[in-house]
Amino acid sequence: MPRVTFLYFGERVGEVDVNTSLLDAAKGLGLPLNHDCGGNASCTTCRVEVQAGLDQLSEIDFDEQDLLDREALSEPQHRLACQAKVLGDVVVRVPGSKWEAPGKETAETLGS
Repeated sequence: MPRVTFLYFGERVGEVDVNTSLLDAAKGLGLPLNHDCGGNASCTTCRVEVQAGLDQLSEIDFDEQDLLDREALSEPQHRLACQAKVLGDVVVRVPGSKWEAPGKETAETLGS
């Protein structure tokens, strides 16, 4: 099983089934990743930066690339967590503002 590491005020690591989206992996590890469109690839709120294992994610499709390009995030390490499927071990960093934790401290209140 592939190992996924999320970097966010430390790190959270877990194993997931092959073809699990990064969004579902985050949910499975108890990290509520923002996804305003419900994970349908029509926004960029679930954007992550791949630190290692870019080749261990599914290929980016036209719609995902188009959304990232519109946000000037066309570097290959940027992916939408709802679209990127895990094929092998990956390490991703999530900007603090991309997390939502209802009733808990957010990245903004932590000074990020």
